[in-house]
This record gives sequence, structure tokens and C-alpha cells, in this order.
Amino acid sequence: MTEPTSSEFVGIDIGGTKVAGVRIARDGKVLERSRSFTPAEPEKFLEAAHEAADALRTEGVAAVGLGLAGLVRWPEGVFAWGPHVAGTGVPARDEMSELVGLPVVVDNDANLTAYAEAVAGAGQGYDHIVLVTLGTGIGGGIVINGEIYRGASFAGEFGHMTMRAEGPSCACGRQGCWETLASGPALARFAKEAVAVDPNSLFARRYPDPSSEDVIAAVRAGDATAFALVERVGRWFGLGLSTLITALDPDIVIVGGGLGSVGESLIDPARRAVQATLHGAPHRQPPPIVGAALGPDAGAIGAALLARDTVEVPTT
Repeated sequence: MTEPTSSEFVGIDIGGTKVAGVRIARDGKVLERSRSFTPAEPEKFLEAAHEAADALRTEGVAAVGLGLAGLVRWPEGVFAWGPHVAGTGVPARDEMSELVGLPVVVDNDANLTAYAEAVAGAGQGYDHIVLVTLGTGIGGGIVINGEIYRGASFAGEFGHMTMRAEGPSCACGRQGCWETLASGPALARFAKEAVAVDPNSLFARRYPDPSSEDVIAAVRAGDATAFALVERVGRWFGLGLSTLITALDPDIVIVGGGLGSVGESLIDPARRAVQATLHGAPHRQPPPIVGAALGPDAGAIGAALLARDTVEVPTT
């Protein structure tokens, strides 16, 4: 029997605020991790990806996977556009392959997170998986029978479903997108509104100019105002999930991303909103809505797994 000459794979995930990287063995075991900040000049994302890949690379690495927050044409790996990463029509796969001297696959970061959870995380054992990531924005991925569903290329951009006509402005240039009402920036905006309404509250005195991270810290400290803010975001999140479940009827919904890590204080109100608004709710059982299992490196793990599963590696 022939064996692959190389048996390790690197995955890099470039998001709105972080660059996460992993190196995995052929069996999927994570061998090494890295983390850095997204470059201040967003157009330099490929240089940042190259640096992260080089830091993880060994002689045994056969291929690199790269996840980008935005529209990625599959399988060409062209970064068409994204609200949080600069550039349009960037041939990311070809340019990254030239930089690292290895085969490269490029996909949307949420697709890769969904793939990781399907293969090695909370989606194991399910055939129809919807993953929604909550962070700087809302991303999404669909995995059907072990394969990423991309549509013509761009399926899964759930965060830009219009939830409120003439609602808050979105980074994509439109108004009222789902991620303007259920995301880290939305949570921060709601928190600032709460401070303006009641500047003498305990929460306002502790956090006069609150960020989403401040709200999350306050939730973990048991602050009632913070719980109410997260519940508000959770209700908006659940309304969007209800639409997705009605349209796609998945076996399971997995919630990931930095804001998703808040856990039940956000997921529970989302479940209640789904139960209250889901089409045919009295006559059907909503799918389980659970937290992701692989943590903040899920996108990078998915990138490495996709490289493993799609790149042909020479054998001896």
C-alpha cells in the first residue's frame, strides 16, 4: 500500500479582528495553534495569512487552507468582496499558493467553521447542518451529507438577510441586515443606548462606554442589565434562525463565533423566539440549537480539514 509523502495540513482563518492558524495531522489532530491580529491595513490580508502559515509550516505540510470573511468563488478561490476584509476580485488561492509554494484551497470562513463542526465537532452524526457564527458580523454555513453547500458560490451569507426595513446601517452598505441586530457591534450599540437611558445604573457606572466584550464580562459577573442586553440580541438572533429553519429544515443548528461563546444566556432566548415564530410550530419539533464544540479555532481547523480532503497529495 502506498502512503502519502506528506501528512500534515495548515489552516488559516482571517476574520474581522483575528488571524487564527492551526497545523493538523492527517487524522485531524491539532498539532499546533497560532493567533495574531488582523492587519491594520485590511488589503494586506494575504501577507498576514502567509506569515501565519510560515510560522506553522514544517517539512511534512502538504497543503494550506485559507478562510476569508466575505464572498469567495469556489473552487477558483477568488475573493470577490467582503465587508470586513479589503479587496475585490483578489485571486487569493493562486496568490497564496505562490507565496507558500504549496497547493492552497480558499473558502468563506463560516463555510469552513461549518465543515469543521460537521467533521469533528457538534455536527457529528447529523446529515443536514446549519451553522451560524456570531462575531463582528453574522456568518453561516450549510453542510449536507458531509459536503459544504455553496450554491453557485456564495450560499450562507445569512447575516445580510434584511430583518428590519430602514433599520441600522450595515457594513455591507445596506440597512437592517440581521447582523445589525444580532452581532457583537449590535450588542455594543444596545449597551450604549442602555447607558444613555440610565447613566446611574451599576452597569453604566462600571462601563460608561461599553463594548460587546464588556457586556459579556458583565454577564459572567451576573449583571442584570447585561443579561437583558444579551437576551435582546438573543431574541433577534432567534427570529433570524426561525427564518433559516423554515427555509432549510436542518437536523441541527450550531452557534459559533465569539458572541456565540456567551452560551445559554444568548442561545436560550433564541430558542424561545424560534419556538414562538417557527412556521407550523405546534405540529413540528424545532431542531436542536447548540453551541459549537471546537471554539475560536474552528474556522482554521475547517480550512486545514478541507485542504486535507480536497488536495491530491503525492504518494510513495
